[in-house]
Amino acid sequence: MENSQELTALLILPLLGSLLAWAVPKASQRLYALFISAIHFALAIFIASHASLGHGAGLEQNLPWLSDLGVQLQLRMDSVSVWFILLSAFISFVVLGLKGTWYRRNTQLFTSLSFFLIFALNTAFLSTNLIVFYLAYEAVFIPMILMVGIWGSNAKAASVFRFFLMSFFGSILMLVSIFYLSYLHFVKTGSFSTNLSDLVVLTTDPNISLSWCFLGFFLAFAIKVPMFPFHGWLKEVYVNAPTPATIWMSSILSKLGIFGFIRFISPLFMSSLIEFQGVLLALAAFSVIYAAFLAIQAKNPKALLAYSSISHLGFVMLGVFSLSEAGKASAIILSVSHGLTSAVLFYLLELVEERQEGISLDRYSGLAKSYPLLFTCLFIGVLASLSLPGTFNFVGEFLVLLHAYPVSALCTILSGLGVIFGSVYMLKFYQRLGFGTAEVEVVKDIAGFDLVVVVLILSMVVYFGFQPAIFMGGMN
Repeated sequence: MENSQELTALLILPLLGSLLAWAVPKASQRLYALFISAIHFALAIFIASHASLGHGAGLEQNLPWLSDLGVQLQLRMDSVSVWFILLSAFISFVVLGLKGTWYRRNTQLFTSLSFFLIFALNTAFLSTNLIVFYLAYEAVFIPMILMVGIWGSNAKAASVFRFFLMSFFGSILMLVSIFYLSYLHFVKTGSFSTNLSDLVVLTTDPNISLSWCFLGFFLAFAIKVPMFPFHGWLKEVYVNAPTPATIWMSSILSKLGIFGFIRFISPLFMSSLIEFQGVLLALAAFSVIYAAFLAIQAKNPKALLAYSSISHLGFVMLGVFSLSEAGKASAIILSVSHGLTSAVLFYLLELVEERQEGISLDRYSGLAKSYPLLFTCLFIGVLASLSLPGTFNFVGEFLVLLHAYPVSALCTILSGLGVIFGSVYMLKFYQRLGFGTAEVEVVKDIAGFDLVVVVLILSMVVYFGFQPAIFMGGMN
């Protein structure tokens, strides 16, 4: 690892952005948010370009904090964290460009919460100290809960309560597990430590049983992804949340759980993963199929995309639970592709709802004729979600299935059926929104900033579908 003083800039910039938002006039909040998020994205690209992404390489920075308790601010950008950092920076820029009630009501609060969320996400993705990771992991909930509670709709109070309750329960179990691991390190060495590198050495001892610690971490991350049967909070939150919060949850927050499995559970609890591998693969495969059936039956477009996310993330977890380095690398590729695709679909759905309120999948809306450019973009996004060859999603899903098959042919084949079911619900989604004879009051087609952002994301999805070498080379 190469020592670097640059990584803290990824924490300082969004934190300053959060504080300075209160000094910016309300009318300039969107411009300010776009400006700071663009700088943040450029900074992430600059730092990532200096990081060697080979195995065991990358950038690292260690800062003292609570040394007596074994807590240090250990930051690491390597072949795992770099893709999540870049994805988070790009999606944040996209989200902050959306227009809506969040820029008309409590605008300074929204901007401040947004940059605090970016700060917490960067801290979580870069940290290799379990206490620092836990604090950042919990801090992510604060802006999310406030966004849903303030700018959400319908039954937002109930959905926020369920989201908080399930997430908090999993997080507390993870915190207890971290304390226990630190205590074991004290018993063995005479000093407390919550650094990942120290605890990995501890967990290789065959005389120490850590199955229940594994369970604590597993529940925390499985709820965040979410996996079946820990997905109960997702639909109501996605449906009732404002679109920026929905995009962040689908594209980034779910990846925080995947990152946790790869960064922490894999090195700390490999023996437990091997012991329960069959059950975990079955859960991943069942998540793919079960969520696909729920998506087919969904009447609300946001609910359909929410269940679609669970199904696609089931594929990701299949790659993670294959327990091979190639499988985990494939899971990261699919995580990034899913983040881009889900972001553009929710973004486009927001634009559709701006033009036609109260859309439902119970009836045909007939919007494609009135908004041809918007629905052309939506069609490309739907094809990407279907993992059409030539799109980034196809690369990720194909590699996941390829590396999972030698481990469990049955789970791989069952998960493969999710691609077929995905065609059913996504084509239903597009058909019900776009076709029909309903009379529509035409406002204007997609244009300006929205068109630039959507075309940029779709171009990335297609480009990386044909040129995925940048990801595969870095992960090798």
